[in-house]
Amino acid sequence: MKIKSSILFFIAIAFIVPTYLVAQKDSSNIILNSTVNNNSNKGLGNSNSPKINNNKIKKIPDSIFVINNKKFQYYNNWFTVGGGGQQNLSYERALGFASGLDFNFHLLKQYYQIGTLLTGTRYGSYNCFQFHAAYGKRFEDKDYHFAAFLGPSYSSGFQFEIIDSAKSIKRNFSKPGIYLQAEIVKKITYDVGIGASFFADWNKEQSMIGMRFILYFSGAYIGKNKKNYSDY
Repeated sequence: MKIKSSILFFIAIAFIVPTYLVAQKDSSNIILNSTVNNNSNKGLGNSNSPKINNNKIKKIPDSIFVINNKKFQYYNNWFTVGGGGQQNLSYERALGFASGLDFNFHLLKQYYQIGTLLTGTRYGSYNCFQFHAAYGKRFEDKDYHFAAFLGPSYSSGFQFEIIDSAKSIKRNFSKPGIYLQAEIVKKITYDVGIGASFFADWNKEQSMIGMRFILYFSGAYIGKNKKNYSDY
């Protein structure tokens, strides 16, 4: 068990640390850059180019920016759903199936996650239902989304214990545990994308690692831009 715990510890480091290093920060610089880019086609930098009103720029909310005349909110909620494979580290089994969904939300500028994970030996044959709640960090731009989460989990399911060559018994279990997750998404549009979610779950009954292919939907879009950017 010490070896398996060490594996999960290194997985935690690999998941969490890189995301924390590039985690989402205040978007003021992105907004200023977007303002400049939106005015670049008007000859910004030339003597005849319009000047940006710094007093108005200071009024721009630091969580809103514009792409192709559409307004997006930098701090937003998102939802992922998908399926893939998992490897049970506590029992000698072949690669199994895992499916799940997660709702990720923010309070002020901090991100949280609640979700479920359904696992089993194959698609349609499940022996464990898991619920988790976690705290995380996120990085996002117009092309990619990265996030990592860590928090408690609760698993409920059953195991078959072999008595002899002709008999086995079904044993139910319910255990608290620790859940880790990291996800990477390539965006199709700013608020829709496809990607992969890597996860690890540990409790006294079983430890597992796995990967799911996911669909990503965020609430970043908040409407058409009806003002000049410097008018915010």
